[in-house]
Amino acid sequence: MKKLLYTFLVISMSLLAQSCNEESSSTAPEPDSSESSSLSSARVNTESSASAELPNYSRAIAVNKMLGHGINFGNSWESGVDITKACKEGQETNWCFIEGKVYDYLDENWSNPIQDEWFQAVKDAGFQSIRMPVRWNQTALHEPPYTLQAARVEGVKRHVKIANGLGMPVVINQHHFNELYDNPEKYMAAFYGIWENIAEEFKDFDNDSLIFEILNESRGKSDAVLAQMTDSAIKIIRKTNPGRTIMIDPGNWGKFEQMDAFADIKDSNIIIDGHYYEPYSYSHKGHSSDCSKGELWKSNDQDAILKIASDLKSYVNMAKRIFPGKDGTHIPLNIGEFGASSRCEAEGQDDANRAMYIKAIVQTANQLGYSWHIWGLTGVGFDIYYSSTNEWYPEILKALQSNM
Repeated sequence: MKKLLYTFLVISMSLLAQSCNEESSSTAPEPDSSESSSLSSARVNTESSASAELPNYSRAIAVNKMLGHGINFGNSWESGVDITKACKEGQETNWCFIEGKVYDYLDENWSNPIQDEWFQAVKDAGFQSIRMPVRWNQTALHEPPYTLQAARVEGVKRHVKIANGLGMPVVINQHHFNELYDNPEKYMAAFYGIWENIAEEFKDFDNDSLIFEILNESRGKSDAVLAQMTDSAIKIIRKTNPGRTIMIDPGNWGKFEQMDAFADIKDSNIIIDGHYYEPYSYSHKGHSSDCSKGELWKSNDQDAILKIASDLKSYVNMAKRIFPGKDGTHIPLNIGEFGASSRCEAEGQDDANRAMYIKAIVQTANQLGYSWHIWGLTGVGFDIYYSSTNEWYPEILKALQSNM
């Protein structure tokens, strides 16, 4: 009997425990919906915060679209004195270099001064903007306040106004500062002082009409401090030109591959301007090599065409990775120089041959959203316009116009 009673008590207690567990389980509070909502909201806010921290490149993108398809007026305002050709005593001219001399020349020093009619010619041909390189340092005061040559300032302003009057924005820069490339420590103060003066002189130009490009084709010693110089120059410009779009050129002669050096620059109203002359053995025939060397461009050379496409795509991918912007954008890209030598026509690198090469570049550039400025109009050894007869190289113009 005791054994039976004990068994009954064990079974009853077991059933009671099971009942309590089931009741506890059935009455346990469900997760608070407001708590779940808060977690979801927190995730959204975190994502929104991350997006908000990305740069807003919208202004720079808009300006890059305005620049569109442009052309260089080269070997004019950036003409100057070769610092490797020192003057012999008693034979000082504007064609040889004297350390510390303030030179007095304008856009004629390489016998290619800009002609007013060129502006209308490029407008009528369909170009949308002009890149106008300028060498400032050799004609500026070599000590503070690094005063700019007055006639140079007025001449550049006059040409910018002519282009603007035709609806074309202009890019100006510091070009061929060869002394800085060789000795940045010595010339960095002059570089900054010149930018302070340029920014002051041109601050009243509408932000849609004028773009500043910091430094053309840094190379050698200046590459080591290029990011620092670029960032500092931007900050100097921003004091008087808060809304000006600024172009920044990577090192190693403007190679897009070097853009990662600018990763820490925080300004968002900027465009990366690189130069593309690949393959160099073709584009620079007659400049860095004899005209008889190297192959001509072949329109059916798919490997060469695919290499151009691959290069330009890789630069866009770099920009997306290093400089992502809000709403899935990235820092805009400009090909500030590209083209092919016009010095080897007799050897077959003629209008038609160069046109095929140029077309391969602009077609891909357009598809990928680049703006571009072909080098150059005339008098540059990469000419696409006969200034003596005011006529275009017809095949090159056709290739460009079909992609404008």
